[in-house]
Amino acid sequence: MLNVSDVVLTFGGIHALDNVGFSVGENEICGLIGPNGAGKTSLFNCITRIYQPDSGSITFNGTDLLKVRRHQVIRNGIARTFQNLALWPKLSVLENTIVGAHSSATPRLVPAAVMWPTTRSARKRIESEAWALLERLDLLDLASHPAAGLPFGTLKRVELARALISRPSLLLLDEPAGGLTHSEVDELGALIRDLQKDFGFSALLVEHHMGMVMKVCDHVVAMDFGRTIADGPPDEVKRDPAVVAAYLGTAA
Repeated sequence: MLNVSDVVLTFGGIHALDNVGFSVGENEICGLIGPNGAGKTSLFNCITRIYQPDSGSITFNGTDLLKVRRHQVIRNGIARTFQNLALWPKLSVLENTIVGAHSSATPRLVPAAVMWPTTRSARKRIESEAWALLERLDLLDLASHPAAGLPFGTLKRVELARALISRPSLLLLDEPAGGLTHSEVDELGALIRDLQKDFGFSALLVEHHMGMVMKVCDHVVAMDFGRTIADGPPDEVKRDPAVVAAYLGTAA
């Protein structure tokens, strides 16, 4: 579904991405690992059009993403969560979830102003889908609660709900387990696997919790200093000498 080929991204003299390439298949969870500064989030930002690569190609289901406008990425079936939470603190959990449907359901100005029947029908459908997602993610009791003040693990699930309501074909998860306890990480890993089976999306998962990556991912891509250093089954990648050296260093 997703094909990244020879992507180069520079900031001045710094190569954030240096000929990065890999692919993500249909109904597959691909782990993207590497030390801090390896270029993982920079790659996410290229896929979602926040950054423009210097060269290379990124295609999704045959569409050249580098020719897609930033606000149209989600309309092509790609949604993401963020390393740092990007929720509206004063909006309720339900409202934060509904925001994720804006790309496919926002009515034009006049129909919205006069509340035409089609607009009311779309609004009811979106709200119904949002309630169903909150129930699926065990957030139903918090639907009316503002995002501000909720536990970090709960807010991570709210971000998941907001991403899933857009019905993505590809879900980009940027360190979803960051800041969670060990038990929460285990629960999140199982939840992502279950959601992937229920909704049928592919996923690209950036994560530092190797235990979660090994349990959840079908295949793993490792990066270091902006380059792809390993690509294959989880058990093979974690034993790759280049991956071990990237994480643990080498003997003097």
